[in-house]
Amino acid sequence: MDTLIRNNEKLAKHQAGASQKVLSAVDAALKALQTARQQLSIEEESPADLEKALAQLERSQATSSEQLKELYTNVSKYGKLVDKTFKLDLSTVAESRAFEDKRDVLAQAILLHFLREGDFVTASRFAIEAQLQLPEDTKTQFEDMYCTVAEMRGAEHELSSAIAWTVANREKLEELELPLEFALHRLRFLQLVERGRGAEALMYSRTWFPRFASQLGEIEHLMGIFIYAKRLESSPYASLFTEQRWEDGAHAFASAFCTLMGLAAASPLSVTVAAGARALPVVCKVSGLLRDKKVEWSQQNELPVEVPLPDEMRFHSVFACPVSKEQATRENPPMMMPCGHVVCKASLDKLARGVRPGSIASGRFKCPYCPGLSVLSDARRVYF
Repeated sequence: MDTLIRNNEKLAKHQAGASQKVLSAVDAALKALQTARQQLSIEEESPADLEKALAQLERSQATSSEQLKELYTNVSKYGKLVDKTFKLDLSTVAESRAFEDKRDVLAQAILLHFLREGDFVTASRFAIEAQLQLPEDTKTQFEDMYCTVAEMRGAEHELSSAIAWTVANREKLEELELPLEFALHRLRFLQLVERGRGAEALMYSRTWFPRFASQLGEIEHLMGIFIYAKRLESSPYASLFTEQRWEDGAHAFASAFCTLMGLAAASPLSVTVAAGARALPVVCKVSGLLRDKKVEWSQQNELPVEVPLPDEMRFHSVFACPVSKEQATRENPPMMMPCGHVVCKASLDKLARGVRPGSIASGRFKCPYCPGLSVLSDARRVYF
């Protein structure tokens, strides 16, 4: 993909240069024709000027043809690169039976995705076609959430509904250590200051801020804003008044709302599709290499190659056994030996089976990373 982007940038630069050269050639031809026309209006016959204009036209045509030919060649090469990059034979990695016994689960995931995205009409129609029971309680909750989010994103940036919800769910939010209530009160305070209602903003801060002792430093910083109340755009607080703050606040509210419902902040279906799209080119390439070498990947629940994912798509720690290089699973969990080193259970079993009769300590085996001796029963499972 990086190669594709670099070539796209090169092609864009070449196109800009070619366009400039062609325009310059056309301008020169027009200028020559205008000169010849002026001479003809003065003199009845001016063969020298006509020949000069004709020569300029031929040079302009040659320049334009050359530049267009070169540009079309580069566009063709880039098109072939795009086709090569995105040409994926999905039949090598597709498994038509993967969802045979999971159709109901997949349908429920799709239905929930429509609800979380606020597409309630599509959710209702999908539930009918898939013969699913539409969870009315969940639908009502998401309708309330999107109504509140719409108010926050609206022209007036109404915060009363969002703040009322955080106050009503204060204990749950505090248990989960979600600072949403303070964030919304902070938004309201800044909104009052921005609208020139300084006295009301001060009273608002005295009413709500005292209960947020853990945010004392931020509150003290906010109190200095009154010094610059008449010139906020050129003050040190100018960065607090960008339009992005409303989008960030709406996103924080939606995330907290989903968390209290026992749902992930992002749609699991969206995350799964995005992660799969990132992994697909790599998996297809590796699958092709394995096929060419007549080797099959038989490890269950594990990809044949690591796929780098951004931090927002990483939800838990992953352990890879330093001995077998395989990723730990529920069936093959990480095990810690008395010496403190950790390997997967399958590797530990192999080490234990490899103990030869007559060893220094019967039933004991050496850690592959230190001189420590261990017994299989002494190993403890590690939870990440």
